[in-house]
Amino acid sequence: MNLIDQPPVTMKDFFEASRGLWLNRRVVHHLDSQDDEAADSNLIIEPFDASDEAVEKVCEVFGISVEEAGGGARFWWESNLLADTRNDDYAAVVINVPNSEDSSTGYLLRDVGYVEKKPALSTYEFAHDGVLTIKTRYDTNFGVERCWFVNDQIRMRVSSVQFLGGAAMTTYCTEFRCPSKADIEEIAAQAKSLAQTNHS
Repeated sequence: MNLIDQPPVTMKDFFEASRGLWLNRRVVHHLDSQDDEAADSNLIIEPFDASDEAVEKVCEVFGISVEEAGGGARFWWESNLLADTRNDDYAAVVINVPNSEDSSTGYLLRDVGYVEKKPALSTYEFAHDGVLTIKTRYDTNFGVERCWFVNDQIRMRVSSVQFLGGAAMTTYCTEFRCPSKADIEEIAAQAKSLAQTNHS
């Protein structure tokens, strides 16, 4: 699917389009100190449907009926330099609660917030061009994140956090889809087969 021509405009489709391993290249800018931080990491996204056990657990925290949920996704952030570094301390479960009258809008229930490490409730809305806007209000700050696909191999994310004390932080991320081990093995097999054909 060409995501430029057909951008996902529901959270279910957005999660599915995001499935897999991504190289995350981000720059964080602290407006109070004018300092920048740059780093690379891996982002793993695994969508699941409404039958997953996480749906009931997270919905119970927020007092929301399981019947309103439309599945969700698990997220892991890990080092891109070390193999097998998946750590639940750098993970989150996100449950999608779509608007029954307009599936391009709804709520996200997170077992752990991105800014404050506690359950977080966000609202989301897709624009007609596929740009996703997520708004989250924490106890001491307010966050806005926008995310969109450049194509099926590249995602962009821009977020800002405004703290009650007045300081703010912005983050810019470019995410590149990484081939899976199965993808690499398939490409290698095709290359080997082509080489054998050319030499026969």
